[in-house]
Formats: sequence, C-alpha cells, structure tokens
Amino acid sequence: MGVECTITTVKMVKEKVEKLAVPCLKLGEGPHWQEDLQALLFVDIFDKKLRRHFINTGRHQELNLDDGGAAKGVNMVIPVEDDPELMVVGLGKNLSVVRWSVDDPDIHTTKPKILHTTTDDHFNDAKCDPQGRLWAGTMCPQNDKGEILEYNNCSLFKFDHDLVCTTWVKKVTISNGMTWSHDRKSFYYIDTPARVIYHFDYDDEAGTISNQRVLLDYPEAGLQDQRPDGMTIDVDGNLWVACFGGRQVICVDPKEAKVIRKIAIPSKNVTSVCWGGKDYSTLYVTSGTYKMTPEEIAAYPSSGGTFAVTGLGTKGNPPVNYKVNLDKLK
Repeated sequence: MGVECTITTVKMVKEKVEKLAVPCLKLGEGPHWQEDLQALLFVDIFDKKLRRHFINTGRHQELNLDDGGAAKGVNMVIPVEDDPELMVVGLGKNLSVVRWSVDDPDIHTTKPKILHTTTDDHFNDAKCDPQGRLWAGTMCPQNDKGEILEYNNCSLFKFDHDLVCTTWVKKVTISNGMTWSHDRKSFYYIDTPARVIYHFDYDDEAGTISNQRVLLDYPEAGLQDQRPDGMTIDVDGNLWVACFGGRQVICVDPKEAKVIRKIAIPSKNVTSVCWGGKDYSTLYVTSGTYKMTPEEIAAYPSSGGTFAVTGLGTKGNPPVNYKVNLDKLK
C-alpha cells in the first residue's frame, strides 16, 4: 500500500528596493527614524541641511543651518530624548543644537547653538548607546577631490548626560558606523579607510569600551574596492552595513564573523542605514553622488537617492535619542 506524500510549497519573498520621493544628494548621511512622526530624519552634508521625510504623507521638510559659512558640512543629527524638537548636530568642528518643529515651514533656516568644539578637523558619524549617551567621532581633513590629507589623527568621543566629553578611540581616520549588541556586551565600530569592522567589549552601566579587535576585514571578505560606512543591527543580532563604492548593503553575522547576505542598491556610494517604518521592518538607506564621474551618475540615475528596502524577513528596534540634561543645552 502506498504512502501518501504531501508537498508543501514555500513562497520565497525577495526584498524590494524603492527610491523615496526626495532629491538625489551629493552626500546624504546619518538616517534616524522619528517614530512619533513616522518620519525619516537625515542630513544633506554639503548643502548643510537637515531633511525630514514624512513617510505616510510624502511631506518633505528642509532645515538650512546658518553658521556663517564656518563649516563645510553637517554630518550627523540626533534628536534629544526629552524634547524631540531639539536636535544635536555635528556641524564642522562644532557639536551644536537646533530646534526644529513640524510647524515650521517646509523650507526653514536656523542658527545653531554651539555646545562643544573639537580640535580635530570635523565631526562625522554619531549614535547613542543603550543608556542614551552620545558617541560621536571625527574625521581627518580631505582636499576638494575627497582625498585624505592626514591619517590616524582623529578620535571617537563619548558625551555623557551632562555633555562631559571623554575620548575612547584614538588614531582614527574616518569615524563611522556604530551599533551595540542586544545583550549590551558588545560595541561594533567602523574606521572607513581601515576597511574593517571592529568589535569592542562594552560595559553598559559604566559606558566604557575595551579590547578592540577586528570582526570583519573587507579585503579578506572579498569586498574589494568598497569601504564600510554607516551600520545598524537587527533583532537577530546581525549587522547591516552600507558599502561606499560597493552599490550594496551587506548583512554580517558577528558570531560567525562573515557576510551572510548582500542587498543591491542602485547607487554606487551607499553611505548609511537605519531601521524604521511602522514595525521597524523597513531598512532606510542613504547614498551620494560624491566621488562619482558624470558617466557613473548617468549609468545609475538613482545615484544619491534615499531608499526604502522591504521584504528582508527581519527588522530593527527603535533608535535611542540623546538623553541629556536639558539645562546643559540652554
């Protein structure tokens, strides 16, 4: 007598990459999801603008930062926890604060207030740790062609709840992607020209990092001619890393220290990533036309776009805003 077999068909879901209806930028960076507004916050580096795109309505706000022309660009933006209209921004050498309301005009200009000035060339990427302390790195000077003029001459700093600044990593060239493991025992960090993702031990209560080692070496992983940039983590503990020059975002399993997935992005120079959307299952991706030839831009007309990637089968957690003593911002 025969045995009846049941065949189950599993439908494979492939990710979907869509360009948002926002301008293509020379260098978009620093995406941060604002849950209360269902909006994506990010920076337009060389135009010195903050941009905010409301996903449900398509509204797009621009905040021009008027610092008298002192800075070449704005490199990061993090909302303040107890007053989400306040934004901490990295504007050239200055860590500054601005106020930006949804009631402001769609195109608005403001003058930032300086909180801290670094002796390094300028601030770059920043993230908040699980306790809401701000970690902000700097990068070395470049010429007009984007060529690095100095190496290993910048740092990664931590600003505590009272804006007290301490230095945690030195001899950095371009401080970039940061994220923390869910068990709050590991910190992952990128120095872009080194072409590696670093792994540190992290003490959540003390807010300290130690024992720096290499998690993933890009050349050894076969990622030639591309560099790690912005980074985030999913609920499974895997890292999602923007690949500048690589036209992709990669997913890295930190337990195995290997690339387990690659997502093609229709823009050569992919700069950063963050989770957002109603249930945090959308990966938002920024990019830029910086360092691209006219021929490359013509071949990839979405270059410099900001993208939403869905259907990944995973998601992230809400971002952490800066938990700072508001009296220190007055």
